[in-house]
Amino acid sequence: MTKTRSLETENILNIIAEEVGVPRDELVGDTEFADLGVDVILAKSIVSKIAEKTGLRLPNTAFNDYSTVNSLQSHLKDSLKPSLEVTNQGKPNSSSPAPVNPLSIILQGRVVSAKTVIFLLPDGSGSAAAYLRLPAIDPGVCLIGMNSPFLNASKEEKFTVEGISAMWVDEIRQRQPKGPYILGGWSAGGYYSFEVAKCLIRKGEIVKKLVLIDSPCRLLYEELPMEVVHYLSKNNLMGNWGTRQPPTWMIDHFDMSIRAISKYVPKPMEPSGFPQVFIIWAKDGVLSNLDTAETGLNMNIKVTQMLLQRPDSDGPLGWDGLFPGTKLSIAKMPGNHFTIVYPPDVSRVY
Repeated sequence: MTKTRSLETENILNIIAEEVGVPRDELVGDTEFADLGVDVILAKSIVSKIAEKTGLRLPNTAFNDYSTVNSLQSHLKDSLKPSLEVTNQGKPNSSSPAPVNPLSIILQGRVVSAKTVIFLLPDGSGSAAAYLRLPAIDPGVCLIGMNSPFLNASKEEKFTVEGISAMWVDEIRQRQPKGPYILGGWSAGGYYSFEVAKCLIRKGEIVKKLVLIDSPCRLLYEELPMEVVHYLSKNNLMGNWGTRQPPTWMIDHFDMSIRAISKYVPKPMEPSGFPQVFIIWAKDGVLSNLDTAETGLNMNIKVTQMLLQRPDSDGPLGWDGLFPGTKLSIAKMPGNHFTIVYPPDVSRVY
């Protein structure tokens, strides 16, 4: 695994060398990035290129915070630690190829100096890349995104919501050994963050806050039909992909996620462990300005109707059944299910 992290670091340094226009062997030791011409504008370009090619989001201030090659390498070593490849039984699989993505990546800030650490669980895609476009929150906040251990698996693989959440708990506790914890998740990430919170609480930890971002509660809504995923994918409606369709690995992981969610029946959290719960709903439907009848999709399925048409509705929409007797903070924001995690709508999340 150390070798894997070294390869990731080397890949990032190669990207930096290419963007700066210097040979890779000049990026050594106490070399100052400022001396190589890395200014504010070039730093943002490099950060964007690293995120695009590796999925690792460095802060735009990275080359000020880590002004030498040595200090950046030390930060990368922390950012890329540790990741276990797993089989569908949740056991380490030494015979499989090394994973492309670690189980967690630092999206913003530094763990060692952060006053607040926030863990974000992925949506059905299984990738922390969903949160790469979040604007910088605060210098004192470290934002960590979780990747699915099944990103490289065949779509025939199976996992459960509870089982995969337990795997993330181990990774979260390696990043932050003790609570209180702050967790959040968009879409299916709401289910995962809920189960991670329950697991941490069972282990005697405190979960301070739980943020559920446009996550239709399973007590009220069905799992999203795969037909909807294919339709949105085909019509370039699944996020910030422009004219490109989402990659095959993403659709495959959605398939695995939907099968897991179809069998997922959440149980209420114990009152003694209730965190502060914040629910954020998108105001708009994905197809709010189109004739949904032309899609050929079954609009009688409640979750499909919610996602595509977004009928007027307020309140916890089922989540109150999982936190009985407690007050939930609820807000709506402009955008649809996908655009609320991308600029410009994402700025309203704060």
